[in-house]
Amino acid sequence: MHIDYWPAWIGGIGIGLFVLLHFWIIGRPAGCSTGYGNFCALACKRVKFFHTGEYEDINNTRLWFLLGIPIGGLISALLSSEPWHWSFSMGMYDAILPQSDTGKALWLIFGGMFLGFGARMAGACTTGHALVGGAMLNPPSLAAGVVFFGSAMLMTWLLFKV
Repeated sequence: MHIDYWPAWIGGIGIGLFVLLHFWIIGRPAGCSTGYGNFCALACKRVKFFHTGEYEDINNTRLWFLLGIPIGGLISALLSSEPWHWSFSMGMYDAILPQSDTGKALWLIFGGMFLGFGARMAGACTTGHALVGGAMLNPPSLAAGVVFFGSAMLMTWLLFKV
């Protein structure tokens, strides 16, 4: 089976234009992890970790942005000419992850939870700091992006080379 992909530079330009357009229309930076925090604040009223006092109602742009990501992915998959199916195949990571679907699902769930907590502690997720903060030339975001990607490269090297 041969799959044609768009060139990466087209995706990069598209993401950059989206970041700028979102800021221009909405008046604030795009943010996915804040939407995750909003969702957790709505779902877990007693957990103070997610409550920031801001955006804690159902009608906020960041929560809808977060919901649009899986909905957009689903629409893209359904409109694809290739057959679509659920899969826990992780490509090269299958060599180091548990082999059962349950084990992989647990890794994904806990990894997502750690990502959410880390993003809340850092004030934004990897994408928020690197794309939005980078586009705004925000020094703390640029530093965070370097740390995120450097640690990801180090962890990948440790997992596959050591």
